[in-house]
Amino acid sequence: MAARRVISPILKYFLFFVNFIFWLAGLGLMIIGAWVLNEKQKEVRDALDFFLDPSCVMCLTGSVTVFLAMVGGMGALRENQILLKIYHYTLSTILLGEIVLAVLLFVFYYVPDARTKLQLFPEKTFNDAIVKYRDDDDMKDLIDTIQEGLQCCGLSNTDEGYKDWNKNIYFNCTDDKSVIVSSESCSVPPSCCIRKAGDLINLQCGANALKQESSKIGNTIYTDGCIKALGTWIEAHALVVGGIALGILLPQVVLICLTRNFDDQISAQKSMWKRR
Repeated sequence: MAARRVISPILKYFLFFVNFIFWLAGLGLMIIGAWVLNEKQKEVRDALDFFLDPSCVMCLTGSVTVFLAMVGGMGALRENQILLKIYHYTLSTILLGEIVLAVLLFVFYYVPDARTKLQLFPEKTFNDAIVKYRDDDDMKDLIDTIQEGLQCCGLSNTDEGYKDWNKNIYFNCTDDKSVIVSSESCSVPPSCCIRKAGDLINLQCGANALKQESSKIGNTIYTDGCIKALGTWIEAHALVVGGIALGILLPQVVLICLTRNFDDQISAQKSMWKRR
């Protein structure tokens, strides 16, 4: 009499098709990211250039997704336990990293003493981003998008984030005669400006902002740093943030559980064959 088959074909092909869809999505991200990089002829000089460039991030995300989806899909289709273990261990590691990141984000905004002791604020990275604002078009576009979206100015976690622009050679405000003065000296980028719908874009709205206190220019430009503005936005949209986090983490947990279950089914099937 033939041995009873305990492996679920529904679970097997469900895992395969889900991973096939992710494989296609990852491949699409890789192709688009590579095409954009080729069109821009961008030179990646350091980690900051890489991780703050959307096309580079798309290539990296696409590559990881393609690899994981291929391992998971082939592991399910061929009932290969080695591939399945690589798949769910890697997914579990990524999930753990995301949870740690969420905890660090909570500590950063709600436990200031711990934030200082753990040195969670990547100050050097943000300083480098400010310094390279005019030297890299991608960096400029990214910072402008962040400042306009979060209604902030500068990248620090303070009420006077706009003063971060003193670190950029083009906006630097100094009385030192040996320093070359640009037409934008003592100003902030136009993306810092408070603009209502229908208003004309005024490229000079941030002129001489670095010479003034935040209380005097609060009606003209945003003064909070973007890290502080992000914390304010998270507090105001806690349910939205929770929903997004759940939408990212829950599918990973389901995939990990289903893969572990499928792996156990294969082990049970092999044990049954050995007994017979």
